Amino acid sequence: MNSEKQTPSPSRLVESLRDTGYSHQAAFADIVDNCIAANATNITIDISQDFMGNDVSVAFYDNGDGMSVDELKNAMRYGSDKRPSPKSLGKFGMGLKTASTSFCRRLSVISIKNKIPSIRVWDIDEIIDQDEWILLEPNLDEYSDYLEKLEALTDGCGTVVIWTRVDRLIINNGTDYIQKAMDTIIAEISQHLSATFGKFLIGIDNFNNTKADEYTNPEVTIMLNDLLIEGWNPNGLFLNKNANDDRVISDIKTREVPLVDDDKVTTSQYTINGFVLPRKQDLTGEEEEQLRYTNYNQGFYIYRENRLIYGGGWPHNLFAEDPHLTLLRVVLDFDYELDEYFEIDIRKSKVNFNPKMREELKKILAPWKNEANKRYRGERSVEPLVDPNHSNSSRVIQRTVIDYNQNIIKRISEDGNSVILENKFGEIEVKLNKSQEDSKMYVLNATTLDGNILWSCESDEQGNTIVILNQEHEFYKRFYYGKSNNIMVQAMDSVFWSLANAELKSNDDKTRKNFEEMRFLVSQNLSFLAKELPNIECLN
Repeated sequence: MNSEKQTPSPSRLVESLRDTGYSHQAAFADIVDNCIAANATNITIDISQDFMGNDVSVAFYDNGDGMSVDELKNAMRYGSDKRPSPKSLGKFGMGLKTASTSFCRRLSVISIKNKIPSIRVWDIDEIIDQDEWILLEPNLDEYSDYLEKLEALTDGCGTVVIWTRVDRLIINNGTDYIQKAMDTIIAEISQHLSATFGKFLIGIDNFNNTKADEYTNPEVTIMLNDLLIEGWNPNGLFLNKNANDDRVISDIKTREVPLVDDDKVTTSQYTINGFVLPRKQDLTGEEEEQLRYTNYNQGFYIYRENRLIYGGGWPHNLFAEDPHLTLLRVVLDFDYELDEYFEIDIRKSKVNFNPKMREELKKILAPWKNEANKRYRGERSVEPLVDPNHSNSSRVIQRTVIDYNQNIIKRISEDGNSVILENKFGEIEVKLNKSQEDSKMYVLNATTLDGNILWSCESDEQGNTIVILNQEHEFYKRFYYGKSNNIMVQAMDSVFWSLANAELKSNDDKTRKNFEEMRFLVSQNLSFLAKELPNIECLN
């Protein structure tokens, strides 16, 4: 096969790379992340303009590791080498350049390592004029003010990223407009950085600390135009100032993901934290402001390696935006090992949940969503969630119907996980329940069932029918959770056990799909109908 080398036109490409879709908030966050990746603990950002609102410039100073001249040249290359640490937001070697040139036409970087400064510059107009990737090395004397401030802020190592000829951050429509626009942009950037790097600004170990006034040892400080940016935490746990406070109700789940690399299988995991906030009328004005309490801030907050990459909303429309759900926030944390699993994009601002994960998340979020709805309506909280005790139902079943309802066991499977039962229609293989021992429980709970069905059928070693109820099903949560009426629980348990027992006595392997379809459709309908079901505790 013949081939030939094709080189893209630098003048065309460099302009097109300016339109990769960066917002000014995301572009600033990309540069700040570079600082954090270089182990910076102090970051200073200066946004300046001349008196007429022209000649806007931005400088990002950090006291990180700094770069040698070779390291600086690599960092300035489009598609630079991978960073030693995969934890940073930098993934494709493009962020520094594309984030910067999305807003400026001249990108300059000065870096000091071991007290030796180096400088390199990309000038878009120069690249267009020459139609070549020309990386400039100007005299450091031209940048004496920047270099002097960098040396004052660091101790022999550090970097300053400089944007000049900024043409896309602010449109000049007069000095009054420029100043208002500048104030708005600074406020938006400050708010975005406080959320994106909130864990670093608060201190990662402090993030789930309920006592906000005891935050210590933040990993990073960020100054923007001489103002300290304070980290923001969406979980609201600062409202639980005392040990017994439950103004914010929280729960955490962990899920493992298998990873295959060169036929070697390992696992990584992500965590999901649910937080149900108080109603707006139960907050002070200051608390409401601290929580950024708006309808737009409900939903997911997704952190990759402690950086917020998605804040507020419901990915893939898992739920519709709803005033009731303003109370619900979900924090999902994962590390770089799951980048491919979540399909991280070039700007590290978009994640994807595969269809299986979406269904799993809906199951996990269901009780939190239910609690948020109850709080919004001002109903009594049922947290912590308390499962009903099915022992009364099991005793009644044992006393009244078990003796003449035992199934005939033909045999137990070779692996010991199922039994073959005989009824007048033939034989059917069902799962063997081994959890009984001497407990004699005929109604049991499961954390989840395949397909989100409400109940399934099993048998013990004596041929007794065991019905398994799905705790994550919407009907179960609505009817069973909380301080339910024991008689109503017993009545509903009796219905489900009778259905399960009838299925085992009327079914064989030829017709089992019909019964499974019936259970699926009933479970699906009850899931929808349960949303209109009043809380069981309100009927007591």
